[in-house]
Amino acid sequence: MRKALSFVALMLALVLTLSGCVLRGPETEAAGEISLPEPDSEPENMILGESISGNLREVALYRAAADFSSFSTVNQNLRAEVGQSLPEAAVEALLASGDAVNAQEAYDVKLLGCEYACGTATVNLSIDARNASSPQALLALEAAIGNTLLGIKGVRGVNVLIAGMSEGCFQLPVGVQTGIVPSVTAAYAQLQAESDRLSQSDAAPIERTAMLYFPSEGGGWLVPELRVLSVSGGAFAPALIDALKAGPRDESSAIASIPEGVELLEEGPTVETLATGERVLTLNFSPALANYLAFSGLEVWELAGSITLTMTSFLPELDGVRVMVNGEPITMCAIGDTLLQFPDGMMRRRDFADRVGSVATLFLLDGADRLTPVERAVSMRSALSPKSLLTELLSYAGAEGAAYRLPLSVNVYAEDLLGVQVVGGIARVNLSANFYRSCQRLSPRAERDLVYAMVNTLCALDGIRAVRFYVEGRAADTLAGSVYLRSPLLPSPGLVAEATAAP
Repeated sequence: MRKALSFVALMLALVLTLSGCVLRGPETEAAGEISLPEPDSEPENMILGESISGNLREVALYRAAADFSSFSTVNQNLRAEVGQSLPEAAVEALLASGDAVNAQEAYDVKLLGCEYACGTATVNLSIDARNASSPQALLALEAAIGNTLLGIKGVRGVNVLIAGMSEGCFQLPVGVQTGIVPSVTAAYAQLQAESDRLSQSDAAPIERTAMLYFPSEGGGWLVPELRVLSVSGGAFAPALIDALKAGPRDESSAIASIPEGVELLEEGPTVETLATGERVLTLNFSPALANYLAFSGLEVWELAGSITLTMTSFLPELDGVRVMVNGEPITMCAIGDTLLQFPDGMMRRRDFADRVGSVATLFLLDGADRLTPVERAVSMRSALSPKSLLTELLSYAGAEGAAYRLPLSVNVYAEDLLGVQVVGGIARVNLSANFYRSCQRLSPRAERDLVYAMVNTLCALDGIRAVRFYVEGRAADTLAGSVYLRSPLLPSPGLVAEATAAP
């Protein structure tokens, strides 16, 4: 009797299994029901949102000697949290450990912010930094931060501000640090010598590296770029204006904020000290400025932000910038739905700091159907976020006839990217059933291009070396039958054409 019951139970189980107790995807117009991938033991939990478990990175924290003649280093393993850059984590560790200055110069300095964009770091310290016992001690603090960050892969320049303003030495701009400072004593002596010869008519030009900010070509962001200036007679402000006119050289996704071929400045730049004690740079443009903005497609805030960020990030102790048009100051400008107002006509760095963007590399198909790295300006956080970059990538889906596209239909949305998890250098990408269904008609070539557009885009990020794909939390064999996905995929540089800029 028991054998008979067991046989009946076995047959019922078999019938239930064959009758369709398997989760299926949504219907397509022609192919009927699409079965989702079979369950897999990995990952244990559904991947939703974004989770990044960054690898520990060894960073050398610099500490100045008591006589400022040299630096010593202490290696520390650091990990950046979600939404945080490694340079920011390094500065926090440096200030927390007290290694930024020697024991005799210890004082409470806080990190107000760290902008990390396009390989450059702008570190904003609290006003406490001015409690240093001497200009040389303050220079040691700045050099310790610069040396520490320049030791991190990808960092090309470090700019240190105090309460949102650049700090000078001997009334000279220190500029962006692009190389290791071995001795504060030697650097301080060089600054003093440059100051002494500034009044000499035949003195050699002074070289400084400045951080210029240019509007992004697609709008919305101000992108930083390093530029070496050679300046005679201390005319740093005019040199910065000329550099902005020359436009970007490295960042192909940015454009000039001031025209080079037309002279729009009627007066200035001039620096004056107000009754409040604040120092302001004034530039007076001709009425033709409005014509240039209309012709170039730039908005007023992009011009104002480009000038304000550039000047206040370089000129010593500059509180703000006043932009005049035909003698009248600009007192307001709109950024999207946000209206910025400047009652006194003075624009400060903090007014535009949240519009500082970075440049990300997306891999897309060009007009010749070649997978091409395309530079696109995004927010600083998006440039560090795998999920945000894939969302940017999906915005090119269905862009037939456009300069760049992704081989997907318009029926794929940002919501179809369910989550991204980064563990041990591998990015696990969880896609929706709708995404999986939309891939079913892709040709082998289109499937390959789609997969490696995502893989190459993610692997361009620091800390990601391979990508694994899932559909609704299940490991997928393929998306359309050709590219095997059950193992982590490495980037494929052989599929990639030369880099270009997004329109």
